[in-house]
Amino acid sequence: MEDRNGKVIYVGKAANLRNRVRNYFSKSGDERPKIRFLVQHISSIKTIVTETEKEALLLENNLIKKHRPKYNVSLRDDKSFFSLRLNVSHDYPRLTLIRTQKIKPDNEKYFGPYSSARDARVTLHLIRKIFPLRQCSDRQIATAKRPCLNYQMNRCMCPCAGKVDPKEYRRMVESVILFLEGKSEELTNNLKKEMEKASKELQFEEAARLRDQLYAIERTLQKQNVSFFHFKDQDVFVVLELPENAYVVEILSFKKGNLLAEESYIIKNSTLDEHEILTSSIKQFYDDTTYVPPEIIVPRRLESEEIIESWLSDLRGSKVNISTALRGPKARLIQLALKNAYVASEREKQRKSKENALDRLAAKLRLDSPLKLLECYDISNISGVEPVGVKVAFMDGKPLRSAYRKFRIRDFDDQDDPGMIYQVISRRITHREDDILGDLLVIDGGKSQLNAAMEALKNLPEGQRPPVISIAKGRGPDDIDKIYLYTRKNPLTLPKGDGCLLAIMKIRDEAHRYAHSFHTNRRIKSVIRSDLVDVPGIGPKKGAALLNIFGSLKGVLMATEEQLTGVPEITSKDARQIIEYFKRANASES
Repeated sequence: MEDRNGKVIYVGKAANLRNRVRNYFSKSGDERPKIRFLVQHISSIKTIVTETEKEALLLENNLIKKHRPKYNVSLRDDKSFFSLRLNVSHDYPRLTLIRTQKIKPDNEKYFGPYSSARDARVTLHLIRKIFPLRQCSDRQIATAKRPCLNYQMNRCMCPCAGKVDPKEYRRMVESVILFLEGKSEELTNNLKKEMEKASKELQFEEAARLRDQLYAIERTLQKQNVSFFHFKDQDVFVVLELPENAYVVEILSFKKGNLLAEESYIIKNSTLDEHEILTSSIKQFYDDTTYVPPEIIVPRRLESEEIIESWLSDLRGSKVNISTALRGPKARLIQLALKNAYVASEREKQRKSKENALDRLAAKLRLDSPLKLLECYDISNISGVEPVGVKVAFMDGKPLRSAYRKFRIRDFDDQDDPGMIYQVISRRITHREDDILGDLLVIDGGKSQLNAAMEALKNLPEGQRPPVISIAKGRGPDDIDKIYLYTRKNPLTLPKGDGCLLAIMKIRDEAHRYAHSFHTNRRIKSVIRSDLVDVPGIGPKKGAALLNIFGSLKGVLMATEEQLTGVPEITSKDARQIIEYFKRANASES
């Protein structure tokens, strides 16, 4: 179905297309207001005939992906997802975190996608803690000449220096695959057999390593998985209806009875009913996925259920069963999915609440345009030492980290925060062509900092100057933070807990955190320049590498020569120079 501009606004299929289309237009047909709204926008209808219903299902999916029709369900958007990639084609595979919209058909192993970056990073950290996979890049492993620090810390089997047999490394990789696929029982059985074999062959060191690995896996699985004791691979789909023609599609994925993944999608202003959304969601979800489970649980029977089962079976390569759940364990899984859908709807309410708070803030500041992009500036220094400034940005109430900026402040010998704000804003506006200014600039500080920012903005043409406010912390524990406007003598008073005030405080606190972190790093580098760089042969690059590994100058001083040479940038000569230099320094002080 197309509108008057020829844009596809809806794609559908039916065994009897005449009856399906007539149902949209007849007075006694579909009475839903949403359908009536769709019909008003239809200018023409194009049809394609296929041989079978399965072909029609595939074509429908392809056309929805291509045209993104306004009145179809769209589970996928332009955002990319986090997955783990294991390059099994390499002699020594490496597990990495990637972000992509679609998995590439490159014959490597992919796990995910994960619903958040945190979940993916926690899983990667866990794998590296249990299994000593290499962490160096393909280029590093090809050019490495000596073992790295990870090998000395027992976090890598050191294939780059030939410390491990390829077959032994491959066995470990197979264990990682079983772990990530949720086949915990098979994995633990394999490790027990390998441990017993190593013990019989008197390889006690290898047996001890396998024992520790087995214990770590069992402890991790016990701590982190939600188990339902049915040891099946299943996905659960539910749809929760919200007000104003909105729905939540909730998907839970189980591997061997363990809940390993959860995803939720908000469907807004849909012309489809709950049943149609459920059917469309299943078709879209598995169209690009790398794995289809043998069983999919839904709260009610689907339209064209046998055709969808046949299509899913083709994708999986074996039988896929779609089952309904009215009572028993499956019904409990449906209830669990509905609880997660409700939580997702509450998150959506909070997001809308943020948008409403920004709309109200724009009204209080008497701004004509809505507030989408906010910028906040903060200064960090200790009595003028190593002063820095930062800019953080929030889009629609969420951090926009790609727009964060750092400023090294120049030519200040004392603590002059307004002067530093003036310099930061002046330098910021010189990049406004490449980095567009926000709808509102927030300055961390009082009236003097606000005046300094406004003075810097006078260099801009009047029509290009964004509105500016400042926020100052209350003097006492019960005092409310004060918001200052350039055109107003007294601060703007907002009640404690007001959404507008909380929105400004949130971006101010993020700017303060970012500035403090930047200032701390600058002071660390200052320590490098004043101490480590004095060591013959140690420059800023080597000094930074040492502090990155050992955390502090004290950590460097406590390190042995062997540990120092474990840092890739440090040679044996460098390690001896460091130890001898600080020995002489300590002797002269005593």
